[in-house]
Amino acid sequence: MASELNQQRIIDEFLRCFRKMLMDPELAGELVRIAKENINEPNAYERIAAEVSNQTTLKIQENHTEADRMFVKLLMDVVKGDSLLY
Repeated sequence: MASELNQQRIIDEFLRCFRKMLMDPELAGELVRIAKENINEPNAYERIAAEVSNQTTLKIQENHTEADRMFVKLLMDVVKGDSLLY
């Protein structure tokens, strides 16, 4: 039961990020820009998470939740996938 509640909390938190992106059309572009600028840096994951919090309305806690980790990894995957297209 606790596991199901935890999974639901993660899903809800992840969906809040997507809602913000849909409500602010410029946010998605900013997130991709931040990921592109930091993807090849040492500690890319940490840098992207920090820059997202510092430069956008999405706030990633210092102690990352599972949803935070999923979101940053998704951003990194999007940028890596985008670079494979060119």
